[in-house]
Amino acid sequence: MLFGVRRYMTFGVGAAAMAVLVSGQSPDPGSRPAASPTPTPSPSASAGLQPAMADFSDFLSVASKPAASAPIRRLPHVRLATVSVAGIPPVPLTAYRRAAHARAALQPSCHLPWWLLAGIGFVESGHAHSGGSGHVGWNGVARPPIYGPMLDGSHGFKAISDTDNGRLDGDRRWDRAVGPMQFLPSTWQQWAPTANANPQDIFAAAGATAGYLCAGGSDLSQPRPMALAVYSYNHSFDYVRLVLSVGARYAGMSPDQLGVNLLPKDHPKARHHSKHRRHKKAGDGTARGTHRSTTTSSTSPSPIASPSPSPSPSPSSSTQPLPNPLPTLTPPVGI
Repeated sequence: MLFGVRRYMTFGVGAAAMAVLVSGQSPDPGSRPAASPTPTPSPSASAGLQPAMADFSDFLSVASKPAASAPIRRLPHVRLATVSVAGIPPVPLTAYRRAAHARAALQPSCHLPWWLLAGIGFVESGHAHSGGSGHVGWNGVARPPIYGPMLDGSHGFKAISDTDNGRLDGDRRWDRAVGPMQFLPSTWQQWAPTANANPQDIFAAAGATAGYLCAGGSDLSQPRPMALAVYSYNHSFDYVRLVLSVGARYAGMSPDQLGVNLLPKDHPKARHHSKHRRHKKAGDGTARGTHRSTTTSSTSPSPIASPSPSPSPSPSSSTQPLPNPLPTLTPPVGI
């Protein structure tokens, strides 16, 4: 599968790249996975969302906080009818399920479904495709490592100077998103499960993502808190729409049951900034082709140092609704 492209955006609500293109949104009953051990929204969930989706102040609040991952330049065209649990390599699938199970033990009220982590993993790196996840015997560590582009301020987007002395991303001048879940180094240093955890390890990365999504204390079995949590991870409505659409497919439900049809799309004014990028096959040492324009490298960065905590983002759990179309918003300062 050809995956999309990463944006160099550093602000999200009012700026995005290409709108998400999803098709075939009706799940194929023949490929539905077994029932998830975590609660899932009922078929009437979108109906319950309707009155709550007229305002977006809670999303705007989330957009004022740093995102976990770097923006994606262009999202891919995905035929949802072709997306199924069978397409997730066994090691990433185990990592997502294990991370959700571990988070349930730590935060039972979060109700994080494994398939939400899988949706993010799909969008961020094609389940670590370029890092070798499709190979028999893969141990969960991306080889070659998966890196995003240098966030050097090119293409009209805000530069992010080095925050890790190159220990995570191999770059001592600019930051780059790292690993299968594409954490920014500064965010990884706070959310890594252990001081020496490797962001290229999909088990560690999935665990960090689980902790990040549950940070707001909301019930992520419900559509709106789920959308807010994903939006906190990457400040783009198109990103949220795609993650939830893919996640819904893994869960055997329609994206509309997660309220995807009620979410706005990103404002088109920033589309002139978008650039294209694809995930390449594992081991080719070049750009990986998912929705982020990330790159792989055959050289490993320096050993990972102990993380230094950074301000904790906390997704909002407000139940206020969203407008459509989305008005132009001023980019948050400092993101």
